Amino acid sequence: MAYLGEAAALATAIDWAGVSLLFTAAARRSNALAVNLARISLALPLLTLLVLVAAPAGWTSVITGRRLLLLAVSGWVGLTLGDWALFSALVLIGPRLTTLMLALSPPIAALLAVPLLGEHLGGQGLLGMAITLAGIAWVVLDRRRSPVPRGHRILGLTLAVVGAVGQGTGLVLSKLGMDGAVPPLPATLVRMTAAAMGVWLVVGLSGRLGDARMILRDRVAARATVGATLLGPVMGVWLSLVAVAHTEAGVAATLMAPVPVFVLPLVAVFNKERIRGRAILGALVAVAGVVVLVLR
Repeated sequence: MAYLGEAAALATAIDWAGVSLLFTAAARRSNALAVNLARISLALPLLTLLVLVAAPAGWTSVITGRRLLLLAVSGWVGLTLGDWALFSALVLIGPRLTTLMLALSPPIAALLAVPLLGEHLGGQGLLGMAITLAGIAWVVLDRRRSPVPRGHRILGLTLAVVGAVGQGTGLVLSKLGMDGAVPPLPATLVRMTAAAMGVWLVVGLSGRLGDARMILRDRVAARATVGATLLGPVMGVWLSLVAVAHTEAGVAATLMAPVPVFVLPLVAVFNKERIRGRAILGALVAVAGVVVLVLR
């Protein structure tokens, strides 16, 4: 199907915009670790059921040791570490700034795709990255008073960058792991299984198993987590792998980048957040840079 990868990538961006608000609501009523644990534990059986029902027959025969390892590492990097960092950033600085920092993910994916996937970058790709960074800097370096304390803002921005690195790296590693042979849905299940193992290991070693019960005690957090899980780890991650399976990793990452633009009207309506012209302009510039990157 023509433009299947591009359509899936854009759908992923719209999906993640809504997910960011739901996860923010859940994490602020519990904590980032509890939300990450709950959503992965819920997503895993749902994905398993989807694979049993919808995955192509014989897909297990193409899962070699190398492909399995690469998909597992992509799950640990992107979903265990990266998503924990993003959820923590959502709590500290909110969905608008966090998703804006995610615009760093496409340049990171494009840079990694050059040595790892043999994809070409070129001068226009570098220009696109520069424009994206300029748009982000325009918003982040705004000196006007912010309702977020300075310490929280710095930590939140740092965690958002870690999340962007995790997502960009995980995307490229997942394309390497699929290797043109593993279907996106089973690949999503492998990534999610590895990520669940990683999250439970972290929770167990840190002695914070009690955090898992925080979601259950709060109905609002529980409902937000369930909704975000259905849209995010299940639908969103699957769509993202459909995207990278049917187009270049840099193209897929680029079309997933408009999340900060889609988030703006959502936070204005649901969070009653006042959106300044600088925030809108910066988001548009960042996304424009990503477009320049994809059209190279």
